Amino acid sequence: MKKYVIPAVLAIVVLIVILTASCSDRRKSFELLSGDVIPTSAKLFRVSGESYKISDVKSKYKVIFYLNSNNEESIKRLDCISKTISLLSCKDISYLLVWEDRIPVEDIQKAGIDESYNYSLKQKVSLSESKPTAFLMNENNKIIMVTGYSYISLINELINLNGKTDLSKKAGKMIVNNVSKSGDFSGNHDGKILLMFMSSGCKICRVSEDIVSKNIDAMGKKINTITVRPDFDTRHPYDKNFEIDPQQIYFNVFSHEQGIQASNRKYPMFLIINSDYSVEKLFTDASEVVNYILGL
Repeated sequence: MKKYVIPAVLAIVVLIVILTASCSDRRKSFELLSGDVIPTSAKLFRVSGESYKISDVKSKYKVIFYLNSNNEESIKRLDCISKTISLLSCKDISYLLVWEDRIPVEDIQKAGIDESYNYSLKQKVSLSESKPTAFLMNENNKIIMVTGYSYISLINELINLNGKTDLSKKAGKMIVNNVSKSGDFSGNHDGKILLMFMSSGCKICRVSEDIVSKNIDAMGKKINTITVRPDFDTRHPYDKNFEIDPQQIYFNVFSHEQGIQASNRKYPMFLIINSDYSVEKLFTDASEVVNYILGL
């Protein structure tokens, strides 16, 4: 009888261990949605090894960029996150980069993001299957927005939360500084710059591309030009001075400051900015901006 009892007992023990482990895994894996609260079991670890809870970060609003160091799209998204923190920071908003596994120190340094924004869950808790994604939370740590892959809705909400601050000057300065690092930007013509927000994604856009490409050299003799394209677009041969616009953060900042509602924002958009980065003139038609520039 013993030879049957012992294997049966062992089988029951193994089954209990498997079920316990399975239940434990389920408790540690979440798919957080709007209205949820970040679980207290989610301990955050800094590079130094210090542990925190999300409630330790005191702010009216918190933004968690949820990432994984082994996920290529998460690493690519660091450029957008860096620009978001630089452009859309204010006293009411705290930013956290929460890595599911480990903090990729070299990558965040390359993106110009300070280590202090970064935390790791050390694979002990999963907040979402989707990565990269982001969460916007209120002061009670309640989630009020989940982005999914696209950050555009979050960016527009953060622009609104910045209130009456003129973010376009900061955006203009950032674009010019980034382009100047290439060494090909002359910076003459009384400091005036034509920012050309272009995209190849529609019929009108392609017509505009053709008009601009045929006149870019003539315009370049009158004013400095910089082409700004969304990260889903590709650089064109006439894009001599070029800046990538990750998740359309620049496009939405300038559109907001020009009073253009989100539903009415379209490419192309042309802005002449002054040496102090203030906007002098807005165009939405390629032919009009070409005629205006060539008439200077």
